Amino acid sequence: MQFDTSGGLFKICEWLYRLAYLNILAICFSLFGGILFGVFPAITAMFVLNNKWLKTKEDFSVSKEFWKAYKMYFLKSNLLGGVILLTMIALYVDFSLIQNFNGVLYYLILSSSATVLVLSVIVILHVFSLMTRYPKKSIFKLIRRAIQISTLFPFLTLWMALSMSSFLFICLIIPGFAFLFLGSGISFLGMYFNHFIFKRIEEKNTIHSSVSIISERGAIHGK
Repeated sequence: MQFDTSGGLFKICEWLYRLAYLNILAICFSLFGGILFGVFPAITAMFVLNNKWLKTKEDFSVSKEFWKAYKMYFLKSNLLGGVILLTMIALYVDFSLIQNFNGVLYYLILSSSATVLVLSVIVILHVFSLMTRYPKKSIFKLIRRAIQISTLFPFLTLWMALSMSSFLFICLIIPGFAFLFLGSGISFLGMYFNHFIFKRIEEKNTIHSSVSIISERGAIHGK
């Protein structure tokens, strides 16, 4: 008896296995890095592997690729994690102290803190995917690029945020599901949406390149 490996049910089971295994690997490597220094490299490695699964159908050793990505992005992802943590601490302090102000100053600080909070969420939604795509770019260039993408694709960014929020809600009410799929599921959603965004950007760049080439040829031939 032969199993149909091309069917939808088989593919769903395959993805569930992949994501569960990836999540367990991320937990183990987070502990390996002492949690504080292991979480962000593990998160980045999950994005790398999800990107690889979305781009290719070739089989590869998940543990070896995870370890390779974990080492490769260890310093850079921890630097990014430090920026994220410092921003979160600053926002916590701002929202804690804001109650001591009144009048115009209160609304000014509230609006600025809320703006930073929204920008921080936007950056977190995109920056890990961007790091896997542009590994040589600096942290601040990746952050700027994440904000640019959110302005170019606001509805996709909003849809990604809602999808991740819904997934987080499921993980909160089902702890066992969270143990198997929390990190890997969130990283898959982030990579999936950004993968679609990257394709849209490439298509636009291709169209613009074609138009510019046609224009140049027209200019050369006097048309």
